[in-house]
Amino acid sequence: MEDPERRALEDSSATEAELPHSPDGSEKPTNQQSLRSLTGSGTQLGDDPDLVTWDGPHDKDDPQNFSLARKLLITAIWIYGCLVTCIASSIFSSAHDAIVAEFNASPTVATLGVSLFLLGYTVAPPLWGPLSERFGRRWPMLLGTLLFTIFCVPVAVADNLETVLVGRFLQAAGGSAAMSLAGGGLVDIWSPEQRGLAVVGMVSAVFGSPIIAPVMGNFIAASHLGWRWTQWISCIMGGSCTVLVLFCLPETLPPLILQSRAAKMRREGNPNARSEFDGTQKGIKALVQSFIFGILYLVFVAYPYAFRRVRGWELGVSSLPFLGMFVGVILGALVLIVHTRAQLVRASKTTACGKGKLLVPEDRLPMMTVGGCLIPVGLFIFAWTSDPSIHWSGMVVGGSVLMGMGMYMVFAQCFAYLMDVYAPIANSAMASNTFVRSAFGAGFPLFAPSMYDALGVDWATSTLGFVSIAMIPIPILYYRFGARIRSWSKNSVSVT
Repeated sequence: MEDPERRALEDSSATEAELPHSPDGSEKPTNQQSLRSLTGSGTQLGDDPDLVTWDGPHDKDDPQNFSLARKLLITAIWIYGCLVTCIASSIFSSAHDAIVAEFNASPTVATLGVSLFLLGYTVAPPLWGPLSERFGRRWPMLLGTLLFTIFCVPVAVADNLETVLVGRFLQAAGGSAAMSLAGGGLVDIWSPEQRGLAVVGMVSAVFGSPIIAPVMGNFIAASHLGWRWTQWISCIMGGSCTVLVLFCLPETLPPLILQSRAAKMRREGNPNARSEFDGTQKGIKALVQSFIFGILYLVFVAYPYAFRRVRGWELGVSSLPFLGMFVGVILGALVLIVHTRAQLVRASKTTACGKGKLLVPEDRLPMMTVGGCLIPVGLFIFAWTSDPSIHWSGMVVGGSVLMGMGMYMVFAQCFAYLMDVYAPIANSAMASNTFVRSAFGAGFPLFAPSMYDALGVDWATSTLGFVSIAMIPIPILYYRFGARIRSWSKNSVSVT
């Protein structure tokens, strides 16, 4: 008769031998395990009575099982939080001339109001990401939006430039919570197949709102309300977001939900109840996305220079060309929606017939390459139609639309790629990414006035075009070697 213990040992060894291993000998997750890690859900296959997991695949507390209406509400709150802080980041640029006149400041010092805001984006995210992995999504988000709202007030009532600049920095420190946490919030509730469309909506807010904000701000600053109302609007939006988070945003971090469930079981008489989640935070550097973010905020200096100073347009009218870039963002979003849906259809057919190629994170990158090619084309058109003797439509229709479309496609696909690859630690990954790109965004507006004064609109913008050409091969290389690069990281997962 066969020894049961020996048979169990042999079965265990066989199972272990079948698991894929990484180059360092550690176990790598299978596709099914990866998908469970991506969604943050799954049931424990063992029979440990003290290990708290989901009560099957239909557990109502699992954020993946929330109703569609509830998921859409949560997504809308995250998108609104990003929109609020992104509008605040650039609407201040409308107050540039008024700040110079009221506080007798130099143009470069007045530009610090934008740069210090983006610098605030670099300081707080390394705190928000790990805080969220430990304390969940809801409470760090609530704290961040509350701080953002509070620090809008000193800027709005400031009687000296120092108060304005410090207030802007602290605004960003609080507002960066939404930027750092939204990625993880979407990972919690949407499956990998659904997440692409949610990311399109979020990135539209992140990328589109800073383009629209100067248009709003210029007309407000030129009206009887004055530049201070740009800050009161930010305060009102921040306050409404705080209320939404407080009353409508549930906790969605799966480990925290299970830890709370385990704590409840311990209080009710099972002292050994526990929930086990392991993971380390690892920063990632998104050079391409950072460069795009830098160009976006440099545009807030370049456009007033090109249309108000060179072409002599009025304050409010000179902000209207931003709408061309916004149209490009909308077109880019539509292209990605169509592309994402086509990918999902192909993937479903692959699953049905049992053959073909499953979706992987690198499938995001071809459209990122397309966007990368559109950016230099738009920059060069903008540069060489900037002469006042040439009709402005070349700069707006040819240059701005292509720039907006290209930058959005690169930014959105890079964002989605990072969420796919680092889903288990999405907030820490997004925090690291926000740190790097905000550093670029803070620096670019500072050297922009000197660069445009020295080179003119044509060659200054062309310089950015040449640099953007050098960025095009990066997504191509990641598409070719991305799977190998991901195999080096124990925090990366696969999308099936």
